[in-house]
Amino acid sequence: MVERVTDLAQRVFGGKDKCLVLPFGSQMTGLCLPNSDIDFVIRFPDENGKDEGSTKKNNTAQKGEQKSKTTSANSGEEEDEEYIIARADPLNALAKAVREEFGVLSKFEPDVATPTNSAGTTLTTSRDKNPIKEHLSYLEVISQTRVPLVKFTVAPYDIDIDVCFNQPGGPESAELMHRFMYSMPPLRPLTFVLKYFLASREINKPFTGGIGSYLLQLMIVSFLQHRSREEINDRGRSASLGTHFNLGSLLLDFLELYGMDFNYVTTGISVRTDGYYFPKGSTDKKPVFWQPSRPFMLAMENPLDITADVGAGAYRIQMIKNVFEHAFKTLMAYVSEPLEETDSILAKIIPPTEEMEKRRVFKMVSNIEEAVVMASSGNGADVGDDNRNNEESDDEENTRKRRKKKSRKLSSKKRRS
Repeated sequence: MVERVTDLAQRVFGGKDKCLVLPFGSQMTGLCLPNSDIDFVIRFPDENGKDEGSTKKNNTAQKGEQKSKTTSANSGEEEDEEYIIARADPLNALAKAVREEFGVLSKFEPDVATPTNSAGTTLTTSRDKNPIKEHLSYLEVISQTRVPLVKFTVAPYDIDIDVCFNQPGGPESAELMHRFMYSMPPLRPLTFVLKYFLASREINKPFTGGIGSYLLQLMIVSFLQHRSREEINDRGRSASLGTHFNLGSLLLDFLELYGMDFNYVTTGISVRTDGYYFPKGSTDKKPVFWQPSRPFMLAMENPLDITADVGAGAYRIQMIKNVFEHAFKTLMAYVSEPLEETDSILAKIIPPTEEMEKRRVFKMVSNIEEAVVMASSGNGADVGDDNRNNEESDDEENTRKRRKKKSRKLSSKKRRS
């Protein structure tokens, strides 16, 4: 699909030399969910004046050419004019091309392609009976937003694609996230969990006021930066978040920070220089990050452009803050004494999908088969190993209980403070 969209955009806007089609976002960082969008940015290099010099030289050289070459040049100019018109209104030009490329079903047209012969008789085979037609199930030009884009969904694959134009920092942000993931191992699993947490509640789309993937990743990076700094202060310079971390504890602390503790009205976030907070009302920050009509907005500095606010579009942040707080209190109810019995603590805030259930059953079956194989060997060494494993399990259980008590005490202290 990436190659197909790239070829389509190049046909509309004049080829590789006239436009750059760059995928970016979670598809490039590897932080995508199975239903994640595919993001593209299309850039026109000639808008920055890179081709003006070569264009003038070509026009001068054409003055002395023969008539046949002049006619050929004129036809080329007509083609260029067509591309110029497309680039003047790229949103609608691309939307038209997408509609022609993938097609749109009418309400009277079935969404399955039933094969027939020349006489109109329905043909059925044992393979691919009634294959579903490829078509657009959704197409919209979103122009009244901070980042105008063309958004469409291709059925029957249910692939969501977002295309924007001349936006800086897309592919560069993917490279930045690769560096953060290398230095912060918890970033990757926390991103997966929190992305699905937001997506299950439909608060993950920037154009509807939700928290997009890039903003979420920056929030996690800032949280890990400050968490690492706290551990260094508490345990000394030898502490490292990359070698000592508990993902469950980190998830709880993230939800507590952005659901209860963080002051959205007065505080902004930067992940530059190992991360720091800044006052939104300061002289140098106020023009960009302070919104008088929405003082509660999350101010997140773009590390690639410090004059841009990544959180400016998340206008539902107050509701999302309440969602984080509710999730934190829900999880604390299952890790605090008296303990509530449950098959999965995480499932209390993240609804399991059918695929998750299949994986859980598969893992259970694999564990049972492995236990049967080990039991069938029936030697004394296995019995000794089982005893040692039981002792280790008891130790792990005791350690887990101690951590829960400590986490409960820390949470109580934070709430009292």
